[in-house]
Amino acid sequence: MVAGFVAFEITWSADVFSGAPQSSSAATFGTLGINFRARKPVDEQEWEAAWAALMCEVPSKSSGTNFSIFGADAFYDASDKGCAAGPLDEIADLMRRLPSGQILEIRATDSSVAGDLAAWCRLTGHTLLIQEGDRYLIRHK
Repeated sequence: MVAGFVAFEITWSADVFSGAPQSSSAATFGTLGINFRARKPVDEQEWEAAWAALMCEVPSKSSGTNFSIFGADAFYDASDKGCAAGPLDEIADLMRRLPSGQILEIRATDSSVAGDLAAWCRLTGHTLLIQEGDRYLIRHK
């Protein structure tokens, strides 16, 4: 739903500056040419249905809710605790409760966790799938 329209679809898009003999500042920004098709809702009921389809609850980091940004099966927030403060014990407890193959996402801002978590995974047989910023994904063995 864009600007009050329903059934919006892009029917064609192309890099219109590709191979152009003249230079253009628009080409620098990767500008695309598009064609689209859209229509206004037929009645109030169609409008309400389109609006309801857009509604979803998005977890807010500021609300204090812990959540997985990668869609993991479980989430643990170690916050700024280093491994000496005990998050590995809590992580191990969570991993014991997960079935084989499931994923735990960990958020840890302390830089020492990166090395310690990788070593812990090697020792326990779990797989450290990814580290992106302060997030880690571990697959249960």
